[in-house]
Amino acid sequence: MTARVLALLALVAGLVMFTGGTASACQCVERGPQDQMESAVAVFAGTVTRVGVSPDESGGGHVIAVLRADHVYKGQTREWFQVSTRSQGPACGYDFAAGSRHLVFAGGRDEALTTSSCSGNASLRRDDGNGLTRELIAALGTPTRVRHTGAAEPTIAEPTIAGSTAAGSTAAGSTAAGSAATESAGPDGGTGVLVAALVAVGVVALAAGGGWAYRRRSSS
Repeated sequence: MTARVLALLALVAGLVMFTGGTASACQCVERGPQDQMESAVAVFAGTVTRVGVSPDESGGGHVIAVLRADHVYKGQTREWFQVSTRSQGPACGYDFAAGSRHLVFAGGRDEALTTSSCSGNASLRRDDGNGLTRELIAALGTPTRVRHTGAAEPTIAEPTIAGSTAAGSTAAGSTAAGSAATESAGPDGGTGVLVAALVAVGVVALAAGGGWAYRRRSSS
């Protein structure tokens, strides 16, 4: 009897671990660069100058990044872009840090652009070959080079500003990364937590019932 109870408890514990892991993971639909290019509203390469965190009620808030573009592959050619993304990696948020350069595929509306880790973005670092594949380069086509005219940088409204300096922006990115490591996010995050809680209650009930049955059998 005791062996059966322990085996059942082990099975339920495995179910809890499986449920928690799948509920917090970001899963992207596989798409090629051409599809990502066609579905984007704006595609550009630029350097992050400012990062802010905007809290909301829909699961962890957003990171708002301001980028100074140097090349535009699709959409309106302009010097500054402001893009928002989820602040948590499990919710498919993309990691922006001040001073880093990225190729960004943005959706939404031109005045309210959004992106995610599933959009096709690439970090343009010199030490990784600029993160561009031949397929991606072919899909991008010939860019329009942005002429920097000294236009004013967009500001992120208070009190959500995380800092205009590289240090402040990096700290905001670190906060977002910490949240991603400790919280479940995405459409199924709340459901996963509820299921895990119910299963945990079941484990306690089974353990109590197994112990009672074992004591009764021993006494008889």
